Amino acid sequence: MKFLKEIKLFAFDLDGTLYFGEKIVPGAKELIKYLREKYKIAFFTNNSSQTSDRVHEKLNNMKIGCSRDEVYTSSTATALYLKEKKIDNIYVIGSNRFRDEIENNGLRIIDNSSAENLVVGLDLDFNYNKIKNALSVILRGGKFIACNEDKFFPIGENRYMPACGAMVGAIVSSTNKRPDYVVGKPNTYILSKIAQAFKVKNYEIVVVGDSYESDIQMAINFNSKGILVNSNGINKNNNMLVMENVKKLLSYIKEN
Repeated sequence: MKFLKEIKLFAFDLDGTLYFGEKIVPGAKELIKYLREKYKIAFFTNNSSQTSDRVHEKLNNMKIGCSRDEVYTSSTATALYLKEKKIDNIYVIGSNRFRDEIENNGLRIIDNSSAENLVVGLDLDFNYNKIKNALSVILRGGKFIACNEDKFFPIGENRYMPACGAMVGAIVSSTNKRPDYVVGKPNTYILSKIAQAFKVKNYEIVVVGDSYESDIQMAINFNSKGILVNSNGINKNNNMLVMENVKKLLSYIKEN
């Protein structure tokens, strides 16, 4: 199979690829089980409202067996990035689980406009007061770190919810400042951590996802291969495949 000749690791997006909300995608369990016979596997998501522990639990409850070390979320990656760059005393816009992830890495959260830096993730309780505090932090020269800039995420049955990009966009509009760094895809930070942890080269990774602009673009940016699923699009280059769904992908792998 020429396309997968050098591949050692499959990196799977989750929302819209292996599940929609709480509903598993048909064929996902069988695909992962089959791939484990030959390849290493990692799972990643831009959803910053969930920790890696919670996503690991969710996958196993869906009978997609995996270890905690195989799961990467933008919340976990963002906390790691903040720790690496020594960005502390943070005003956090995001879920309680995201806040816990940051504090568990030894970083200090300050719940008012006197914070030194700003971190923005998916926040279902986003409001005007949070924009006001974010503005104050940025106007004083604080770092502006975003988990991702996704516009929306799928929840199944052709329904979508606003994603982290909605929060980031409101703050960019009010401050006229772009984030200093965006941790999640299509940036390659998460994929670089996966490559490091699994000891594989960039060209030995294939990213499987449902978004060209996010998942496949991350693969392109990292010089890896990409498989776009749940799509009827066309192949854009030799390092990419397009599959109608994960069942078709499994058939393709078995036949080649």
